[in-house]
Amino acid sequence: MINNVVLIFAVVFAVALSGFGQEKWEKLFDGKTMNGWKLMAVHGGNGGIWKVEDGALVADQEPDHKGGLIGTEAKYSDFEIALEFKADYPVDTGLFLRVRESDGYGYQVTIDYRDQGFIGSLYAPGEGGFIQTNQDWQKHFKKNQWNELKARVEGQPAHVVAWLNGVKMTDFKDNRERFPREGYIGLQVHGGAGAWGETSKARFRNIRIRKL
Repeated sequence: MINNVVLIFAVVFAVALSGFGQEKWEKLFDGKTMNGWKLMAVHGGNGGIWKVEDGALVADQEPDHKGGLIGTEAKYSDFEIALEFKADYPVDTGLFLRVRESDGYGYQVTIDYRDQGFIGSLYAPGEGGFIQTNQDWQKHFKKNQWNELKARVEGQPAHVVAWLNGVKMTDFKDNRERFPREGYIGLQVHGGAGAWGETSKARFRNIRIRKL
C-alpha cells in the first residue's frame, strides 16, 4: 500500500514538474472581432484591408495595391505562436515577429504563395533580406486548405524556429541584435501589383500565443 502511494505521488509530481514555468496558450484572435489588433501604416501602405469573416481574419490589398501590417496592440518578447492560414494564389503575406514600431520591420516567417516564393522561410526586411530558405516547402503545403504555421522566438540575439504543418522549416540562431528584444506580432499584406492577385485573399484563424 505504501509503495502504491509513493508511486502515485511520484507520477503526480513528475506531471506537475513538466508544466512548471510554462505559460498556457492564449488566444490572440477571438474569431469575431479585431479586438487586440490594429492597422499599422508601414511598408508604404495603410495596413491593407482586413475584416472578420466565418471566424477568420481575411486580408486583401488596398485598391491602389498598397498594404502594410495588422499588428497586436501588445508587445511580446520570448514566445511561441501558432495559427492556421489559407492563402489564395497568388498572395504574398507573412507572420512578423518582434516588429519594431519605427518601420514595421521584424523577423518574417514567409507565406509567399507565388512563383519563386517560399512558405515557412525566414526573411529580415531592411536587415539583410532572406536569412534561411526552405526549398522543400511545397511537399508540406496543402493547396486550397487550411495550413498550420507555428513559430518560436527567444533570446537576444534571437533564436527563431518555424514549422509548417508540424515540419520544421526554419531553425536560425542570429549572431547580432537585428530587431528589438520586444515587439509587436504582425500579419502582412504585401504591397505591389505583383504581390497579390486581383481577387486573392489571405485568411488567418486560431491564432494563439504561449509566452516563454
